[in-house]
Order: sequence, then structure tokens, then C-alpha cells
Amino acid sequence: MQHEIKRFREINEFFETSGFDKRTDLPDFFVFRFAELSERSALKMPPYQKDFYQVTLILNPEDAVADIDDQSNNQLENTLYFLSPDHIFSWQRNSKTTGYIVYFKADFLNFFSGNFKSEFSLFDLSNENFLKLTPEEVQHIAFDFETLYQEYYTPNAYRSQILQSSLLAFLFKCKSLEEARGTHHKIRSKKEALVYRFQNMVANSYIKHKKVGDYAALLHLSSNALNQTVKSVLGKTANDVISEKIIQEAKRQLHYAAADVSEISYSMGFGEPTHFIRFFKKHTALTPKEYRDRQL
Repeated sequence: MQHEIKRFREINEFFETSGFDKRTDLPDFFVFRFAELSERSALKMPPYQKDFYQVTLILNPEDAVADIDDQSNNQLENTLYFLSPDHIFSWQRNSKTTGYIVYFKADFLNFFSGNFKSEFSLFDLSNENFLKLTPEEVQHIAFDFETLYQEYYTPNAYRSQILQSSLLAFLFKCKSLEEARGTHHKIRSKKEALVYRFQNMVANSYIKHKKVGDYAALLHLSSNALNQTVKSVLGKTANDVISEKIIQEAKRQLHYAAADVSEISYSMGFGEPTHFIRFFKKHTALTPKEYRDRQL
């Protein structure tokens, strides 16, 4: 039996469901310590989504587990992980689990002039969202979490502004930790920059645009030039990138959503369910129904 995944619009709405006693007076921001969770707080949550971002530091996981889409991690000691509104998330924790969580909505950083999604790719669906820390890194990051925590609870006429600037600085520190591991090129070649733009376009437009030519036109290239560039950088064609994104999202919906195949087909931008079924079977060797039945 399929279960519709719950989507939480507000931070306090999520707290009410999970049994957390506290509430935030800043609708777009909150920070807390795991140690503050009471016996009433849930020890596990089934898959859900939420309309806000999350950064979590786990210090003493005990038997905690975090599942982010198809990434499952039960080795969480000294781990940072990053969640966006696009992720499907589920977890279990132990009452002895320690660490910090920061929640924030994109609007909380509306003063930031850059492109948030491209600047902080740790939140990107296509990336590894877990970051293992060294003991020295843990010490620094825990200090930053605690600074945010203290600033949240310090009365100040400019409390929101202080928290906004501190949060942005904190996110850049997380980005620097990621880059220090070489998980991203600090300086991209022209080809790599082009492919990165293409991948971001696909992530944001795959429902509307499903043909290589659509993206080539947006990038002012021929379809052949785009394919050659993507192939040289990723080892696969531009069409492969588009198809993989569509299949990834289709699998998510088939696994978690209660909608029938026809509804999912239309939500994915297919004009006819038969087109969606053929596309899915071509790339997975299963019909959508067969795939869904195997998840039960």
C-alpha cells in the first residue's frame, strides 16, 4: 500500500507533529540542540518533505539512521548533513543522540545577492549530502552551531539581522569544508562550467523540457555541440542526463506518492500516460506498475 508523504510547510508545524516542545518566534529560522529533545519527542519519522532547509551535526549517534532519498547512513558520528525542500527524508534517533540542527527558509537569506542553489550545492539533490568531519573540524563547526544557538536566544533589536549574517557565514564555512575535500572543482574549465549550467537547467526544467534541443537553444549551442561537451565531461550524453533525472523523479513518486500512474505521468509533464509508461520501461526494463509493486 502506497502512503502519501507528508509535507511540512512551517517549522512549528513540523515540531507539533514530531512532539518537540519548543516553538520558534522567527517563522523562517530555528536552531536547537538534540539534548533539548524531551521524552515526548519522536524517535523516528517516516518519509516526509518540508519547505525549509536543514543542516544537522551528529556527534553521538548511538544507533541513529538518516535516509536522504536513496542515501542511507547509519555511520553518523561526526557527520554534517544537508537537506533542501526537494529531498525526501526519514530518520531514527536514540534518546542519547547529541548534536545540533538548524532550520531556515530560503527567504531568511533573501538579502544574499548570489544564486543560493548554485552557491551551496551541498543541498543539491544530485550531490552527496553527507559530510564526514575530522575531530578538529567538529570542534569548529560545533562552535559555529553554538554561536547561532546563543544568538537566537539573545534579546537584541537586530537579532534577525545578526542571525542572517551568521547563518550565511556558517554556510560558507560548510562550503569550504566540502571544497577542501576536492568534491568540487574550485575553478571549473569552460566545458565544466557549461555542463554544470546544463545540469542545473535539467534539475529545474525537466518537466517542461525533455529534449536536448530545448537545452541547447537555451545555452545558445547546437544539440551536437552540447552532446559532445557533456560526453567529454561526464562520459555520457546530454540525453542520458535528462533521462536519468526524469527516471529518478519518477521512481521517487512511484515509491512515495499515492497518486496513480496516470496522475504521476501528467505531473511529470508527459502528454499521455502511454508515453510515460514506454519511457519508463525503456530505461528500467519495468513498467511503472511493476516498479511500484516491487517497492511494496
